[in-house]
Amino acid sequence: MINSVFENTFVYNYFETFLKSNKRFPQSIVFEGFDTIMQYFFALELFRILNCTGDKTQNCSCTNCNWTKENRHPALINVTPVDFKDDAAKTVISVKQIEKVTSSIVETSNYHRFFIFSNAKLGEVQEKDKNKLLKYSNAGFELNKEEWLPASINKKILQEEASNALLKSTEEAPNKVTFVFLCNNREDIISTIVSRSLVFKTPVSIEKSTTDISSFFKNYPNISIKEGIEKVNAIIDFAENNNIGFIDILDLIEEYFINVLKTNYSNPAFFGLINSDIEKVQMAKKQLMATISPSNVFENLFISISAEGRHL
Repeated sequence: MINSVFENTFVYNYFETFLKSNKRFPQSIVFEGFDTIMQYFFALELFRILNCTGDKTQNCSCTNCNWTKENRHPALINVTPVDFKDDAAKTVISVKQIEKVTSSIVETSNYHRFFIFSNAKLGEVQEKDKNKLLKYSNAGFELNKEEWLPASINKKILQEEASNALLKSTEEAPNKVTFVFLCNNREDIISTIVSRSLVFKTPVSIEKSTTDISSFFKNYPNISIKEGIEKVNAIIDFAENNNIGFIDILDLIEEYFINVLKTNYSNPAFFGLINSDIEKVQMAKKQLMATISPSNVFENLFISISAEGRHL
């Protein structure tokens, strides 16, 4: 059912099962993670299946599937600082936009409507983003907009007044209406919207599994400081050679630790150790965002999770 380009992810497995259950689709979804492009196209794929009038396979060529892949379906609405608006504000999602959203959902529709809330990155598309887009264009998806990319939403883009104006709609959305929020972290959205939504952590890069990262952790949790420091350059080379951002690499490392955690839930001591290391990865992300150099961030991380570092 769901396009194979999204395979091997938690969100794929969850929604593949959910869509087959014929249960009412969620009225509000938050996707958090550092691959906003993946989040966006995954939202399009869910929308495609919900509105498909054919066999719902990834190769279906019904009108709704074609419109969705061409990103021009009338029931697929991008709500960004530059899309779906009549006012002059170009840096935020305005209250007027929210009023336009809430008034439009009152009208009945034969389609399952999606309102995708994101930032909009305008300008020339960077090479690393072109590589990400190529994967989805090969699967038949288009953006249908030049020099436009979806980007993570935050509280500067969707501010408190506009968010509050949206609350009632996210909680009491009509049947066949879904709000989708794309963000790096759920804390980038006010908690009252998050609490009304299903939240899913999305992987960094579909084509990169944690197998690629696990090669750096063969001796975990008994990595020595010397071994950890030696891995720093290899990690940085891996990121650059695969066009993956350093925060994205940390997201993959966190995903690796979460998978280790799942397989060791019955070992309380080891469970606590992994939880502690996940917190260290999350701290490393904050250090990167505070403009500390990647080499220092990864060196500090490997020292802190090394066998000797735990006792420093």
